Parts: sequence; structure tokens; C-alpha cells
Amino acid sequence: MKKEIIICSVILLAIIIFHAITQTTSQNYFDNISDELDGIEEKLLSNQVEKVDLENDIDSILNKWRANYGYYACFIEHDELEKVQTQLISIRANIKTGDYKKSVDESEKCRFILKHIEDKDSLKIVNIF
Repeated sequence: MKKEIIICSVILLAIIIFHAITQTTSQNYFDNISDELDGIEEKLLSNQVEKVDLENDIDSILNKWRANYGYYACFIEHDELEKVQTQLISIRANIKTGDYKKSVDESEKCRFILKHIEDKDSLKIVNIF
């Protein structure tokens, strides 16, 4: 009986440590993406930046997102990650067509989804029950 308690305790501790590491990593990554989207949004609202610069910025974010998608898909729901990717693609399409106001709206939605993922995957009593 004592062996089983020790084994269960070790497994539980490993799960908590793994969750803390993945939560910290994903939170930092999502905050970074949100900050970059903030920068793009400021450029969109200023109307003083060239379309090519905006396209390069959003392509950079999208490439970074695609490069890390597989890692985060291991422990975050695919639907949530696909929503973010859809929003990023929508932002890029709106920038290419010159619809900057709609790009700002899509950027806000994307940041909301990122925040929602962080809240949903955090270790809270509300999420446990």
C-alpha cells in the first residue's frame, strides 16, 4: 500500500510540474504574439506605414505561429489553435486588400482568443470542476 501511494504521489507531482512548465511556456508565447499584434494594430491605426511593412509583420507572426503549432497542439485543443490561425490569415488577407479597419477588428478577436486559451488552460479550481 505504501508503494502505491508513493507512485501515485510521484505521478501527480510530475503532472503538476509538466502543467506548470507548459502553462508558463504557452503564456509567454501567447503574450509575445499578442504584443506583436498590438504593434501591427498601432501601425494600422496610424495609417503612416506602408502596406509591404504590414504584410511582412503579419507574415512573420503567421510563420512563427505555424512553426510552433505542433508543439502547442500536444497539450492545447486543436480547435482553439485553429481559431487563432484563422484570425491571423484573415488579418493578412485584410491587409493585402487594404481593409485596415477590418484588420484591427480581426486583431482584437485574435488577442481575445489567445487570452481565452490562456484562461482555459490555466490550473484553476473553475477549470478542474
